[in-house]
Amino acid sequence: AALCAYGRGACAGDACDVDEDTTSALQTRSGGAARSGEGEGTQWWPGPDGIPSAGQLADARKAAETNEELKEPEILKPPYKLRLQETWLPTPWIGGGFMTRGYGSIPGPTIVVKPGELLKITIENGLGKGPGMEACDTSYTNTGFFMNQNMICELNCTNFHTHGLHVSGEGPKQDDVLRKACWGESLEYEIQLPENHMPGTAWYHPHIHHSTASQAGGGAHGMIIVEDPPDYLPKEVQDMPEFSAVMSLVNPVKNMRLEVWGTQSDANGRVAKQVLWKNKKYPGWVWDPVSGPLTEYGIFKIPPQIVVNGQFHPKKTLSSGKWHRMRIVYAAIEQRAELWMQGGDMHGGANCEMQLLAKDSVYLHVAPRAVQKIRLASGSRADVAIRCSCGTGWSKSTCKAELWSMARYQPQSTIGSTDTFADASDKVMSFVVENAMAKNKRHGDSGFNIAKLAARPLPPFEVRRPCYLADLRGADIRAENQHRLHLHAAYPMMIDFDGRGEIWAHHVPPPLAQIPLGAIQEWEVEGMDMHPLHLHVNPYQIQNIGDDGYYMEGDWHDTCLTITTDPVRIRLNPDRFTGKMITHCHILEH
Repeated sequence: AALCAYGRGACAGDACDVDEDTTSALQTRSGGAARSGEGEGTQWWPGPDGIPSAGQLADARKAAETNEELKEPEILKPPYKLRLQETWLPTPWIGGGFMTRGYGSIPGPTIVVKPGELLKITIENGLGKGPGMEACDTSYTNTGFFMNQNMICELNCTNFHTHGLHVSGEGPKQDDVLRKACWGESLEYEIQLPENHMPGTAWYHPHIHHSTASQAGGGAHGMIIVEDPPDYLPKEVQDMPEFSAVMSLVNPVKNMRLEVWGTQSDANGRVAKQVLWKNKKYPGWVWDPVSGPLTEYGIFKIPPQIVVNGQFHPKKTLSSGKWHRMRIVYAAIEQRAELWMQGGDMHGGANCEMQLLAKDSVYLHVAPRAVQKIRLASGSRADVAIRCSCGTGWSKSTCKAELWSMARYQPQSTIGSTDTFADASDKVMSFVVENAMAKNKRHGDSGFNIAKLAARPLPPFEVRRPCYLADLRGADIRAENQHRLHLHAAYPMMIDFDGRGEIWAHHVPPPLAQIPLGAIQEWEVEGMDMHPLHLHVNPYQIQNIGDDGYYMEGDWHDTCLTITTDPVRIRLNPDRFTGKMITHCHILEH
């Protein structure tokens, strides 16, 4: 196979370096040969002629529109065990698919727990040996080139993080992201949920420093549901049929790049090799991190794509005029997504409304809230009540609406206007609405009762809130608990707290601060318009933000990318857990 050296651009024939051990290198680094029929063939870019044409990509996308009914992820059964392994990720919109790191399916199975439950789970690392810390230049710090290839190590080591649970981040079997299991190893977790834990929608993914983006972005993630206790919600909400929508942002080009940069394959670490991303239909695809012709945007455009429960543009059948609860996890390592409904009477489409119930595993102080758009930072969740009905006079048995997304890199387009940061809109899924009114009219029913039901609004409600989620807007904050946190927009990529901070590269830096247990904190955060702020262990309450109907003052988040460039004040109540409380940007490459 012909190999192109890092930084030399496309080449062919005698101009290329040759590695006679290409296949064995791939097998060793990926933990075994690809499964039969999946990812077969050479993995090296043969030159410009190997690029799939725009017509091929268009044909693949058209053929991928299978209109399958949405499938629920499998529910994980006790004793809980997840095995990180080579997993096939279909990418029908570009033809074929890829091998990636996952839990056997994309997404992984859903974990269902109750408040007060002890979550006991085993994480097994079924990957083959990959490059470890010895492959890195540990003296290098990321002060210049974004995601420099000399820094990335341990892509095949893993662990387990419960994103959104209010649990301990410290201890031998707790949600401590500094634990790790490399190839052939396993980790045991016993994570205790408090008795008063807020029910809601969370998710899980690996959180090994250096491999978080590659593993979580490659498909190693799944939903966590903390169940509502009996009679916790009004009957109208409690009795809603519900469905899960794990929206995985699949970015083949970025994952190829992360693979390349994490595989130091020659003496100087300069030859670009991919490890697990093996395309079935176009086996010649390879990403050169500097000069490779495949890009997310531009001439050879392969943009990121949202898939729902691993499916491309699925459909969900709804009953007309009936509320349904949609649990959304935006399982992404980059970008934000704005979701909205398209339908209406004009083309026989369904009229749909969305009522927001909860964000980031926390019910609104007063729910529901009518929203036109759902704004999700990478890692965010939303629980939304959806009701659709067919247009007036629509006589057919079904009508249709579509959920669309606008994927944006930054909320204010503050980084400029180059196509790298362009917005991209696309359909996410469709809703087929069974027209109960037309059906009943055929049976002699005037449809009056159905129309009356469809017009009935959801009643406003408030839930019993645990103390760690009490409304903090009226609290008096002592001066020693008021701080400034800065997520740097440019290089070096780092966070500082009251002016103190350093790059988290290969060593674990000292804590940014020591904060007292039980003392309400107020932080003024700069940079949340560029970097979605994620905080482990304790959620935070927004004190000032540009209200747009979706974001409002008083809302709780654990991950937030703001719609304003102004600094944002947040408050949090560290009520019970001592030890580490990690904070970082949830653009996980950062």
